[in-house]
Amino acid sequence: DLMTQTAKEYAAALFSLAREKRQEAEFSDALKTVSEIFRCEPEYMQILDCRALNASLRSSLVEKALGSLPEYVVSFVGLLCEKGHISEFFDCAEEYGRMYKHFLSVSEVEVISAVPLTESEKSALISKLEKTSGKKVSAHYSVDASLLGGIIVKSEDTVIDGSLRSKLGKVKEVIEK
Repeated sequence: DLMTQTAKEYAAALFSLAREKRQEAEFSDALKTVSEIFRCEPEYMQILDCRALNASLRSSLVEKALGSLPEYVVSFVGLLCEKGHISEFFDCAEEYGRMYKHFLSVSEVEVISAVPLTESEKSALISKLEKTSGKKVSAHYSVDASLLGGIIVKSEDTVIDGSLRSKLGKVKEVIEK
């Protein structure tokens, strides 16, 4: 893999900022737009790579050309210019794309159980969740004794409540009817 460590580090930094801002898709689209601009206007990239031009002039050129895009992506391109790494932009964009694709295929879940789960219970749960979701599952575990027994699994879009407390609650509703 010929991609440099620099490109990987820059892409990882941008992606972690995107996650923080919950703008993974927006940053991805913006990087595609910048890639298109640089592909259509290769001399533009050469100008930005020209060390004879002072850094602030190059930064203002970036601002002018890309100003309509998310500010963090514009700053990112500016930083690459400033550090003399603009020639690695395509590698950075490609690496970001790879990280974004991986992010989309991983489902983050929160597992709350009445008692800590054993390693075998964890792996059985993960494989069941992966089978039903068709995605790779990354889980965070916590314990809440008030559940009495069973577990609750929360993902971005669903909550599976298999706790004893909620089952008892349902039984109680039936009895009271």
